[in-house]
Amino acid sequence: MRGEVRVYPETDVTGRFSPGAVLECQDIGSLEIASVRGTAKQLVVRFKGYQNRASVWPLRGKLLRVSVEEARKANAGAYLWADLVGMQVRSPEDVVLGTVREMLRAGGADVLVVRGGERELLLPMISTVVLRVDLEASLIVAAPQEEA
Repeated sequence: MRGEVRVYPETDVTGRFSPGAVLECQDIGSLEIASVRGTAKQLVVRFKGYQNRASVWPLRGKLLRVSVEEARKANAGAYLWADLVGMQVRSPEDVVLGTVREMLRAGGADVLVVRGGERELLLPMISTVVLRVDLEASLIVAAPQEEA
């Protein structure tokens, strides 16, 4: 009614949705948060420059994201999915296993989807499987688990 939208956050960063924060909106561009109310699982957000229902209608169903730089600040010491997709994956014996094509969230661990030739490997991001990540070299060293 007042240019507000309902947002279902999928972030684990406390305070991500606060007045003054800037988010990237799919197909729209940058939006600055003017006000927030509601619960942690269902927020009601008003963005600067959006005063009524008609003005926020184009935002309906759109994905909100933070910039990569902002995500890096909030997740210091962690890897962003955007950093890992496209990286080459090799075994500890230096055999090319493939390239990370996408990431999945499965339970408590993220999973690398690695494609090499006609095969696809699913590698959980756990220390016994992913042994080393070298962002500068765009390389992941991984020891796939034995198949039964």
